[in-house]
Amino acid sequence: MTGLMLFSLSMSLLLFSVLPSTAQASDAPAFSEFLGHWEVDFSVSEHPNDKLRYLYEVTLSDHQRRMASGQNRIGETSFQAIDDLRGLVNLGRLGEQITRTSVLNVRMQGNTLYVDRDDNFSLRCEVGGLAEEAENLGYSRCRMSDRALVFWLGLPGGFGIEHRLILSERGDRLSIATTVAADGVSQAFSVSRVYQPFEPVSEGIQCQYTLGKGKVCTLNGGSND
Repeated sequence: MTGLMLFSLSMSLLLFSVLPSTAQASDAPAFSEFLGHWEVDFSVSEHPNDKLRYLYEVTLSDHQRRMASGQNRIGETSFQAIDDLRGLVNLGRLGEQITRTSVLNVRMQGNTLYVDRDDNFSLRCEVGGLAEEAENLGYSRCRMSDRALVFWLGLPGGFGIEHRLILSERGDRLSIATTVAADGVSQAFSVSRVYQPFEPVSEGIQCQYTLGKGKVCTLNGGSND
């Protein structure tokens, strides 16, 4: 998983911002519980670098143990182990990029649920209908599972990204568990961030993450890049 591949994957994720996932219409009442503005609670959120360091050490230890005991997988060599660790690092870098969001705005417009994320692409979920697909891009789906809203992105090259939005019993915390996996990398990268509700101070300012300019904010019909 090279740096160029990581860049191409990031670009594909940006294009997914225009590709909505779908969910069954019977799930619609549960969506309302997620609506509102949420800000990250750093005190109880995982840090991507710390999580990557832990997973790297676990994966390295597992490779070393198998190689030393002769229990390595068929055809596995020390060079393949290095490639596996390099792939895990790249997954961690991608995971850091797509989980850097500090503020969420979860809203419903018609039959579409939007999870707007500052400095990142939005997640979209269509209620009802078939899963949307884009040639050469992959597909996206969403579903309700108990109190969790799950987004799944399937990308070319065997990459998969899952965002699992889990609402607390009291509805005062929203955690997003993000998992990034790829064919050829033995360990998936996962990180969890926790958000709490808040009331936005400047309701006249709206920001949107775009492919060409990044985050673009508007105020009273104007723009401020």
